[in-house]
Amino acid sequence: MKPISIKGLRAASSIFALLVILNASGCAGAAGSPSVPAAVGTTAADGTMAAAETMAADGATTAAVPQTSTSAEQTAEAATTKALEKTASEETGAPSSPHSDPISESDLPTLSVIYQDGTAVAEIPSQSGGYTLTIPQPDGTAQSIIACGADPLADLAQRTKEIPYVEYGGQMILSFEDGSQPDSVELTDIILRKDGTSQFGERTYVHTTLECIGGKAEFTLEENPVVYLSSTINPEGFYRGFRVKCTWENGSAAEYGFVFRAGTCFPIESSPET
Repeated sequence: MKPISIKGLRAASSIFALLVILNASGCAGAAGSPSVPAAVGTTAADGTMAAAETMAADGATTAAVPQTSTSAEQTAEAATTKALEKTASEETGAPSSPHSDPISESDLPTLSVIYQDGTAVAEIPSQSGGYTLTIPQPDGTAQSIIACGADPLADLAQRTKEIPYVEYGGQMILSFEDGSQPDSVELTDIILRKDGTSQFGERTYVHTTLECIGGKAEFTLEENPVVYLSSTINPEGFYRGFRVKCTWENGSAAEYGFVFRAGTCFPIESSPET
């Protein structure tokens, strides 16, 4: 059966609609829950909920008082230009710039993952998680909109009927589609239990940064040595998950994840003699 590939959150919204949710409640997403964000709220730069605070362009949290500095005027002008470009793009049907900062959910790309090894090709189950949007304001301040979704790894592992098995040495190709290309892509490699939770804990996570070019990022799949901590043989392969954290220059961020099975090994204490 073909693995399920679930696309990211695509709810359309505008800058003006986002400003209405200042008094909404905070995140309440949990593993195993639907991938739709559980709640949306506004936060200050330090991550705490704030009903009447915004984040200044220099990163400090302050009251939303109009600023008259040159940098504030430039930020306001850039925000206005971006909004006009987005409106024109929607009216003409033209795609938005792949390098523009996302300022609404519709600007966040979807993620699809393909494994390729010669002629062998497999679609890897992928899913979006939570996101943070940084919205520039006309007065030069910035506002953070946060939405939480289900943990993508646990949700995928529990809902996908058949997790695909792949061999080491092939290419994992990540495609970011229908949205703004991220400026930074960070991967976290985790050995999973069958239910999608971490098998060995956070200290064993392996972090990698990828370059995203033309909406794609890729890497060669290699063995994760953490599997040798296992005390059992896994003839069907180890469950492995990658968290994908995408960030943009304006501070926006989005989380994705994908899961698969790969490799088998003998535990160290029972390795066969060579």
